[in-house]
Amino acid sequence: MRNKPQDEQDRAEAVAVRILRPSMGQREMQTLPDGNVVPARSRLYGLAPREVGTVWAESLTSYINRLGWQHGVAPWTLVAQEVVPALAPEWRSNFASRRLSIFTANAMRLNGSGNSAAIWLTALSRLTMRSDLPLLTSLWRIGDLPNYGNLRLSPAWCPVCYMEWKKQEVPIYQPLLWMLQVMVICPRHKRRLVERCPFCQRKQAIFTSDKTRPGECTKCAMWLGTEAEPQAEQELNEELIAWQKWVMKVLQDLQMVSASSGAIHWEVFFIHLAVGMKEQGSFSRLARLTGINREVLHRWVSGAVTPSFEMILKFCYVCDTTPLQIMESQFTSLQRVIQSETPSHAFRHHRVLRQQVDYEYCLEVLQAICDGREESPPSIRQLAKRLGCGEHTLTRHFSQECAIITKLAQKHRQQRQEQRLAQVREQVRQTVITLHSQGISPSHRKLRSILPSGLMRMPEANAAWHAALRELGLEQ
Repeated sequence: MRNKPQDEQDRAEAVAVRILRPSMGQREMQTLPDGNVVPARSRLYGLAPREVGTVWAESLTSYINRLGWQHGVAPWTLVAQEVVPALAPEWRSNFASRRLSIFTANAMRLNGSGNSAAIWLTALSRLTMRSDLPLLTSLWRIGDLPNYGNLRLSPAWCPVCYMEWKKQEVPIYQPLLWMLQVMVICPRHKRRLVERCPFCQRKQAIFTSDKTRPGECTKCAMWLGTEAEPQAEQELNEELIAWQKWVMKVLQDLQMVSASSGAIHWEVFFIHLAVGMKEQGSFSRLARLTGINREVLHRWVSGAVTPSFEMILKFCYVCDTTPLQIMESQFTSLQRVIQSETPSHAFRHHRVLRQQVDYEYCLEVLQAICDGREESPPSIRQLAKRLGCGEHTLTRHFSQECAIITKLAQKHRQQRQEQRLAQVREQVRQTVITLHSQGISPSHRKLRSILPSGLMRMPEANAAWHAALRELGLEQ
């Protein structure tokens, strides 16, 4: 594509979506004098998704972002002006009340298998005239499992992938693979996926603004790519690498089945699992092996509870089987593990891998706060929530830094309180002077009717009132 002058690019980024209405001749298929047929035009560019049909296929939210950038506007502007009007009537009528949630955490549902994803896919497929967009959702990766517990709440990314794509001059995108909670490392580069910007420590927006471009932080616009670091792989636990390699193999197998036979229906898995566990004592033995409560396993096979994709995989991993083997009634490995009561792999709680504390990152954040690089030092509780760990973990591993931050936070709160009280005193003083200049008695009752409710009950406000009266000579 020919590069536009910089001033033209700036103007293009500043305007809203402008799409010309096709004439009647453009709306329908046209036949030229030589017999060739001109296909109907789509309202939006028929942008091709990245890696469609592979396990590295693009996510739908990533596609929407790239579609917005392709039109030269902020992705959320494209969504508001073009996609939402094309949605089902109930979505259009409620858009004003749902707008905030659509652009925040709820937007991740569009990568899932629920009703929201289906409605948006219908609209986007019609606007772009592409039939392959359903392949960008988890329905075609992990089947009809519910979104909760399977999709992240905010995007994660591999910085090395970003850097490689930038050097190769290929479109930067977010694979659906990165949106799954079960994936915690990049299969290509064997390094942890990142969930927070290393510069501003904030999570990424799902639909981005016009202030950022692909691969940039949606909050501070800093570039998120980095060069490969050989030592990064060495820092990973071998058990974690083996687990993620196995997960990737399962995802590839499910991808092949979905491509040939359609989306996976997990009801078959639980029906066949009940058959494989029909031997007396199987539930109790597997409960001991996997750490999953016996009653929970019974609720799995009865259909009362649907576990997350990650929990299903952990169960299969311990039992030396795969979801497809159970769906195909291949119980040899499962029954061998049940009989021997020996797990194939050590079981770990399904949340542990995702919540391991990055101590180096924590130390970096703590030191930045100690150095005064944050205007409002947080409390230890707020800091622990931001870093995704417990308060006890921070105080145990970083006792000195936590003590400094606690003092800084206390000092900051005291300063804010003093500033607020100074503002109250000045507000009372100015009100008294104004009333007196207008010939109105600045009584306590009059001030209560003018100033914010409850303000004159503050001791500091009463002291300021008396001081102002003395200043005006109205009180001794």
